[in-house]
Amino acid sequence: MEIEELKERIKRIREEIGQDTSTGPRIKWVKDDEVLIICGYHRSDKSMLIGPGGWVVGKLSEEIGKPVTVIESTEELVSELKRLESQNTIEKLLKKAKGEHKDILEFFRDYLQNKRKKIDKDITVVVSYSGGSDSTATLYLLKEMGFNVTALTYYPSDIIVPKRTRAIIQNVVTHLSAPHEYVEGDISEIVKGALEGRYHPCGRCHKHMEEVIIDATKKRGINAIAFGDLLPTGSQTILFKDEIIRINLPSLLALKKKDMKYISQRVPGYESPGYGCPLLKEVHRLHPSKKFFTAQRVLREVRAGVLESNEGLRSLRSIFSQFERD
Repeated sequence: MEIEELKERIKRIREEIGQDTSTGPRIKWVKDDEVLIICGYHRSDKSMLIGPGGWVVGKLSEEIGKPVTVIESTEELVSELKRLESQNTIEKLLKKAKGEHKDILEFFRDYLQNKRKKIDKDITVVVSYSGGSDSTATLYLLKEMGFNVTALTYYPSDIIVPKRTRAIIQNVVTHLSAPHEYVEGDISEIVKGALEGRYHPCGRCHKHMEEVIIDATKKRGINAIAFGDLLPTGSQTILFKDEIIRINLPSLLALKKKDMKYISQRVPGYESPGYGCPLLKEVHRLHPSKKFFTAQRVLREVRAGVLESNEGLRSLRSIFSQFERD
């Protein structure tokens, strides 16, 4: 779609919903593929393109029959800087890499430079798979890139991975034809301390889970593991850990939460398991003050620019809705 045609559509939609059309948004560029991406020059342009409550972008998406994403030029610049940092990190690691590690690094260097989209080597990567949108998108992307993927899910009990989440996991790995295993572990001490209100569980749980999954990867003789982490930057996007190459795929590719949600929705049978595991919800119920620590985790993503402010607001409302009822 050309910029002028898009401007006319936007103007008509804004008129239909009763918005002022005396001034229109300035559009820097449009990328029309599976997703229509519109880049406005400034925040005000982005606001006009999205519309109150997302009405404008929502109606445009309905009209053209595909998802629409709106960004502004500063977001474009930040993403470019993040991708450049990822490339610099890869170049440093390549100086000491050998074998499969070198093949993986060379592929992602080329991928970031748009030189190739498929790897031409027979390489297996473990995906630490929780069933959420970030790890689902990571699994999907690595399959699309041509890697052999094995999904490992840390399962200590239903309080961390409930039945509904396991059903989503089964749907995804079946549709993607990805080998999958549950890895057991003991998280009882973390659960006990969290339920007693001594600490917020997420940091300790994530660290423990990571250690268990990395150990399981090593035992299977696999040299690479991918996580769906969005926040790491620079040297933390891809690194060597215990002789395994760890890939934080979304942050390596400078993707955002909305990108991960859209990509995960491409997988038949996937649905969001919702925010937080049963343990976190029970901690919130028993110790409502711990919701503020959960909110801080959401705000970290907003500050980092990987989560849109309106998405962050929805998450915060979800976190505090029970608090308000209590």
